[in-house]
Amino acid sequence: ATMTGRGACALSVSAPREGLRGRGTAVARGRGDRKRGGAAAARAVANHSGGVPGATARPRALRRPGGVCECARARGTPIVASAAAGYGAHEEGAGQQKPGMPKLVAQVRAVLFVLWTFLLAIPGITVMILISPFVYLFDRKRRRLQHLVNQVWAHLSILPFFRVKITGRENLPPSSQGAVYVANHQSIMDIFVLFLLGKPFKFVSKIEVFYVPIIGLAMFLTGHVALRRMDGRSQAQIFKQCVSLLKDDGVSILVFPEGTRSKDGQVKAFKSGAFKMAKRGASPIVPISLKGTSQVMPHGTGFLQSYPGTVHITIHPITDNPEDLDQWTDDTKQAILSGL
Repeated sequence: ATMTGRGACALSVSAPREGLRGRGTAVARGRGDRKRGGAAAARAVANHSGGVPGATARPRALRRPGGVCECARARGTPIVASAAAGYGAHEEGAGQQKPGMPKLVAQVRAVLFVLWTFLLAIPGITVMILISPFVYLFDRKRRRLQHLVNQVWAHLSILPFFRVKITGRENLPPSSQGAVYVANHQSIMDIFVLFLLGKPFKFVSKIEVFYVPIIGLAMFLTGHVALRRMDGRSQAQIFKQCVSLLKDDGVSILVFPEGTRSKDGQVKAFKSGAFKMAKRGASPIVPISLKGTSQVMPHGTGFLQSYPGTVHITIHPITDNPEDLDQWTDDTKQAILSGL
């Protein structure tokens, strides 16, 4: 009889042909064949589970983790543990878990987050518009004041919902030096938390995001780069623009080399674009590990869901190996994986 308990521990009990006595076991009496004995076992499990099809009986005889069933222990029957998992875990995919919170509550939290973010964005965008002439005249490329407004906005947006811990700040290059920040990508929260690094940077985003009210205007005023994803000419122009920002203006660029958000929390293969960009721009790569963004706001769940938790940002020492792009890519990925 196979029984699944509250701790998701399945026990396979090898029983004699005549069955076992005790709770949750099926007794095949007489000289019935295997088929008749199997039917009796199925009926017994259904009866013990309240008659619900597909339900499995709770092993009431399981006294403690690693224990055995009374019925099997009495007869000396071997018991094999076939699976084990943490109690209360909600799997979203391989290597990705969400806190034990009702889905409806998480969805309400997500709605509140969106409303709170847009509410904060109203005074933020007002300040950005007012200072934009000054920024345009004196800091047209880096736009540090605009980035500072983004940083304050991001910090206040996430403050009521989750925490962020940053380690390795000493590995960040000076703001006057252009660098390519390379990070794993798991959630829409990745951009929010990376604003907290306190270093001005630009990132490439699909042009549709620039049409989002308030948010798109803020991105435009900060100088982020718009990309038409299906336009090869646009991609070539964006690459040249980013190289120019790195090499000529000392502006840092943020890149997610996976190309898209991971749905299962696993780091996918890195594309070479960021490393070619760094080579052309004579700039170092700064590997950054993001751990926990997929838990506080998972990707691929349909309606947005928001969970409490802590996001850990680990900034690794720079990598610089333009002579061997493949090795450079692998070294950077391994550095990021070490922080997960």
